[in-house]
Amino acid sequence: MRSLRRFLTRLANLAAKRKHDERLKEEIEEHLALQTAENLRAGLPPAEARRQAILKFGAMEAIKEEYRAERRMLFIDTALGDIRYAFRMLRKNPGFTMVAVLTLALGIGADTAIFSVVESVLFRPLPFSGADRIVRIEATENGVPINPNGSGRPGGPSAVDMRDFAQSSHSFENMAVYDTWRKNVSFGGQQTEPEQTWVGLVPGAYFQILDVKPIMGRLFTQDESVVCKCYVAAISAQLWNNRYGRDKAILGREILINDEPYTIVAVMPDVIPEWMESKSVQIWTPFAFADVEGDMWTEAGRGGRGFYSLGRVKPGVSIEQAQADLATIAAALAAAYPIDRGIGVALERLSETRAHDLRPMLFLLMGAVSLILLIACVNLANLHLARNSAREQELAVRAALGAGRGRLVAQLLVETLLLSLIGGGIGLVLARIGVTSLSRMRPDNLPQLASIGIDGRVLIFTVVVSFITTLFFGLGPALTGTRLDPVNALKLGSRSGTPGLGAQRMRNVLVVMEVAMSLMLLVGASLLVQSILRLERQQLGIRQDHLLTGHFYLPGVRYPDRKAITRFSDQFADRVRALPGVREASVTTIYPPNYNWTQMLGIPGHPATRIQDVPSAKFGLTDAHFLKTLGIPLIRGRDFAESDSAASPPVALISHELERRYFPTENPLGQRIHVGPPQFLHIPAGANITDSADVTIIGVIGDFRNSGLASPPEPQIIVLYSQHPLVNYGFKDIVVRTASNPRLLVPEIARQLHAMDADMPFAQVQTIDEIVEQQTGSQRFTTLLLGLFAAAGLVLAAVGVYGVVSFLLARRRRELAVRVAVGASAKNVLWLVLKDGLQMAAVGAAAGLIGVWAARKLMDGLLFGISPVDPLTFAGSAAFLVAVVMVACWVPAWRAARVDPCTALRAE
Repeated sequence: MRSLRRFLTRLANLAAKRKHDERLKEEIEEHLALQTAENLRAGLPPAEARRQAILKFGAMEAIKEEYRAERRMLFIDTALGDIRYAFRMLRKNPGFTMVAVLTLALGIGADTAIFSVVESVLFRPLPFSGADRIVRIEATENGVPINPNGSGRPGGPSAVDMRDFAQSSHSFENMAVYDTWRKNVSFGGQQTEPEQTWVGLVPGAYFQILDVKPIMGRLFTQDESVVCKCYVAAISAQLWNNRYGRDKAILGREILINDEPYTIVAVMPDVIPEWMESKSVQIWTPFAFADVEGDMWTEAGRGGRGFYSLGRVKPGVSIEQAQADLATIAAALAAAYPIDRGIGVALERLSETRAHDLRPMLFLLMGAVSLILLIACVNLANLHLARNSAREQELAVRAALGAGRGRLVAQLLVETLLLSLIGGGIGLVLARIGVTSLSRMRPDNLPQLASIGIDGRVLIFTVVVSFITTLFFGLGPALTGTRLDPVNALKLGSRSGTPGLGAQRMRNVLVVMEVAMSLMLLVGASLLVQSILRLERQQLGIRQDHLLTGHFYLPGVRYPDRKAITRFSDQFADRVRALPGVREASVTTIYPPNYNWTQMLGIPGHPATRIQDVPSAKFGLTDAHFLKTLGIPLIRGRDFAESDSAASPPVALISHELERRYFPTENPLGQRIHVGPPQFLHIPAGANITDSADVTIIGVIGDFRNSGLASPPEPQIIVLYSQHPLVNYGFKDIVVRTASNPRLLVPEIARQLHAMDADMPFAQVQTIDEIVEQQTGSQRFTTLLLGLFAAAGLVLAAVGVYGVVSFLLARRRRELAVRVAVGASAKNVLWLVLKDGLQMAAVGAAAGLIGVWAARKLMDGLLFGISPVDPLTFAGSAAFLVAVVMVACWVPAWRAARVDPCTALRAE
């Protein structure tokens, strides 16, 4: 307790240092005045009386220091003195300070910006209470997660299976199955025509699981969450603000969704992130699909998998226990229902699904910016080595006056700490700018990056990185720079000479590290650039030029008859084909590289008694102009014809991949196959959740990308929507081939659609090239960032090599002058310098290639059509980097080769 009180007293004294010094001065003057007066009474003259008083008092400055030592904290005073001295030294060397601060700011800023992305995607808590108990429920097939249509989104169990899970499980508080659909929405008097927007189809339990309560109104009831005429909707706070100006009387207002009136019953807060639903959803309606896919809640819907599914685990129940509970129920369902055979279930915390396919990209970028920071630190370590070598005389004087090596190291570390903190502060500003730029640059398929920002964790990270960089680039040079002999250092004075072997060896090692890390960045960027080019330039299996797509939806309220849907679609395509500048047009549900839904097939010669053995293929519906519009080649047989109508036998086109897989030794033309589930699955009679028809194969067409850009073509079957009323839904796309820029025809195509139905929006208008670019958005984003990091690393490495070589040549100025004086030519001197640079570059390149090979797994999943250890890329990147290093060495070497020996030696 006494020690603590003494510590606090000294701390207070430190804060009032000037006040105590003034008081001490006054007390000393009082003592001197009393003694002087006594001397005057003894008959001494005034001047002598004052002198004798001072002599009797003693060493005044020593007394002051003793008094101060009793009242102060020595280490704090010493630290403050070091800081003041460090500031003076940095002001004295503005060039060094500016280069060091900017280099650090670049490294720390890039590291902080990318960490803010990693923190927001991997570590930031979800905006829901008890978020660690919220899980995704995903269906698996033979132990592999179901990936509906190859889309990459989680595939949940069917609504019926989820109902059985909820009734039988003892591990969950609640479960919900939901989906998102694009629908026509009209806000009444707020606008003249509807727009297509994403609508969330959710039960009331969806909001209960997330523990999201309405700002106003109520959640959906259980009765409203099944097929009924209960048309209610909830809207987001953002929509409430933008469309209705936060009108308090919003509840009870109506909006039209697919031409049906929905009553607004709730306004929900904007806390549900976009990545959760893969779409920007601002309207929610109850989960019911009777108008499109049949009743999902009857046995007919047990095979309808692929929806989103959420659950909230009970307190005290682990994820593993909940997983085992659902696995037992899933096994019982598989034994009871043939369509569930081989179907399992997997749980994953909702927070862990936020990253999904982003993890490789995030780890790669974090590794890249870490290399940038390391390169910056290595650069500064070299600068400090050079600067400490130039300060040998100063350090020797301080050592000769009694400063120990630890004291000198501490002083140098304070200087590097100041540089780190200043660089970290500027880096934080750069990171803020970078985060804003990243948020604006992010592609639409990366909604996880919408909420990135600088928060407390990022600030702590920046401070920690600043201190770590102090140790990394400051400690080694400080230890090396203070390993000196004061006598020799003072004897040599300012004369140049060959640097010490220890310092030179360390500088060479640091240069090798810079080159190695720069090469790793360069190889990674080169691989990604080649990957993105191959991904975008690959053949899609169609003629890609001058193709435009657009989406329209025929609501069931006004188009309940499937014949009416066919008639409208055909007439719209005829109108578009008649437009000037249009070469061909087709109404379809399929076009590359988009995903399509999958159908089970019954193929002669492929009997199946288990669902795992049932043949399947991608399934699409089109009109008779599909092949001509997209430019897909007909390999064998015939194309669809106008005579193939609803009254004629159903026909189909199959892809070459389907022929190879299911008809390897026989001619498929004329074969009749069944589209739909096999009979052993016992689908209830009258269920219309899938097509079920026999079709005759009339042609084999070329393969095209039907599972995304990065996946090989899957077997494909194409039928006419006019011949398949069960799946002739209202949502359709039109693909248009034009003679010139397809974007110029968009207004006229929309006018033709509105002429047929003024309330039908023409949405999702894109060219095929734009779709390809959109699907490669995340790869483009990663490639751009890694390319910028590689360029920054290359520049830092080149600057570092240039600085080191320049410093070494300055230290070897006398040696080179002597070489020239005794007959060495300029070429000899030039090669002498370049040889050292070439050796460092070669060793660094070799180390960098080994590093890239060791980190090759970071590139897995990010590359297309190229190996992460591609030899040409390795060799080309290494050669390019060595060339850059040689250029950086050549400039100071050229100057050294032109040195005048007389001038250099005379200066010595």
